[in-house]
Amino acid sequence: METKSFAQRLQEASLPRYSQLPTLELYKDQLVELTNGYLSPFFLGETAVTDTMVNNYVKLKVIVPPVKKRYRREQLAQLILTCLLKKVLSIAEVRQLLAVQNRDGSIEAGYDYFCQQMEQAVRTVGGNGLWQPSEGDSTPQEALLNHAICSFVHKLYFEMILAELSDGVE
Repeated sequence: METKSFAQRLQEASLPRYSQLPTLELYKDQLVELTNGYLSPFFLGETAVTDTMVNNYVKLKVIVPPVKKRYRREQLAQLILTCLLKKVLSIAEVRQLLAVQNRDGSIEAGYDYFCQQMEQAVRTVGGNGLWQPSEGDSTPQEALLNHAICSFVHKLYFEMILAELSDGVE
């Protein structure tokens, strides 16, 4: 029963666009709380991020270090992408992907593209379709991001269906 509500929540889920992220600087506990709130529809009863994870992502240079213990929306966007993509990519791969995305475009444009593609993929796969991004019109960076999104969404639905079929089976 919980899985159906998860599927329904997932179909209605949306990610905040860059312009909707807070412009105020955040302390780590605020960053974690906000990120978990944004990502709760995408996690099947799991916590997306903890304080310790944020520390590790900063140490591993996945997200930019805070300035005077405060995080900006650039770091919030990086954290949202990291939390979603870490389900299918290693942290080193997430770091490389973010570096490639940031090298050739603005963080804002890349983040908003990711959000739009993620939502489209979730709805398509949830409607029992096979989401395949159109490769013809996209840049190599967009194609790379689309493949990561495709992997994430298919894994997400795999986990949801497996949980439903395994209910009560050890």
